[in-house]
Amino acid sequence: MRCLIEQQVLEPALSALARIAQTRAPAAVLQGVLIEAERGRVTLSAYDYDVALRMTVEASVVDPGGVVLPAKLFAELVRRLPKGTVDVATIAPHHLSASIDVGTTHAELHGFDPAEFPVLADMTGIAPVELSAKTLVEAVESVGYAAAKENAARPILEGVYVGYEGGKLIWMATDGLRLARVSQTVDREMSIRCTIPRRALTELTRLLDADHDAPLQVYQSASYVMFAWDNVQLFGRLYQGEYPDTSRVMPREFAAVCRVERRRLEEAIERVTILAENERHTVLLYVKDGVLELTSRSAERGHAREEVPLVEFKGEEVKISLNARYVLDTLSAAESSKTMQMQVARDRRSALFSDESDNVHLISAILTRD
Repeated sequence: MRCLIEQQVLEPALSALARIAQTRAPAAVLQGVLIEAERGRVTLSAYDYDVALRMTVEASVVDPGGVVLPAKLFAELVRRLPKGTVDVATIAPHHLSASIDVGTTHAELHGFDPAEFPVLADMTGIAPVELSAKTLVEAVESVGYAAAKENAARPILEGVYVGYEGGKLIWMATDGLRLARVSQTVDREMSIRCTIPRRALTELTRLLDADHDAPLQVYQSASYVMFAWDNVQLFGRLYQGEYPDTSRVMPREFAAVCRVERRRLEEAIERVTILAENERHTVLLYVKDGVLELTSRSAERGHAREEVPLVEFKGEEVKISLNARYVLDTLSAAESSKTMQMQVARDRRSALFSDESDNVHLISAILTRD
């Protein structure tokens, strides 16, 4: 195999692929990027069981063929190469290594047999659902933070649920202590219902341009979802089983309902959190007529108190303790909203935050003596 690719084209593609490839994979070939050259283009693929990425770039193909090269090493080398045409060629007789040449720079990388690289999911015959890049990025950034970072007992909580329900596309994530739910009105019925690894969606948002409203094709099989746009295909292995019924934890009666300026609340919580005690970063929120009082205290550090004016208030005076980090994550996810509505459940077990798009964020209360 021999192909010629411009460094400015190859470098960003390899950077993305290197994030996917495993550094400590049980099979060494999974640490690599598969290079397949044919008919004026080169296809680059990386795979790590839960996420896979395939990118096609323009190239001058002298000899078709393929090889697997160490992804991170190859990406680092190309990143440091001067701008120009990168000449990538496998080395005879076994063609399991490749030479990399640009101008006076020459390097050789040991690789692997492309036959050992996993075959990515085949979506042939599956009708895609079309979404805009902007719609998808906004949804993922609004709910992804609430997915569990790690949950061996319930791995499905590490994913983000997406499904079509009654004219809306529902995105949802929860780690058992907090929940985020986004509803997007769509103009057509969509055949989609699955739970996608958070890592796949995080990588997707890194690859997509949120300001570009280009169409995105979404293919769902029994085991995988594939997002396709331009010359890129991102795969995610779906979690099996039903996503938890979160409607049972949503409060229906509230002791107090208030509205506050989002940025002002965010800044106040950032300040009082400095003195919050223990890993839960406990902050007491006292809702009363006209103000939201925030208090944190630590036996070793001292205490802090700040009042934030309320834009609206109805109900009774009520206190609730929350994890300040969770509140900050919620406010950050709703950064496009000027104000946030906060509703304290009548049983004081949770607080429900809603942004100006009616997306909801539920945070479980921390039991305290206050």
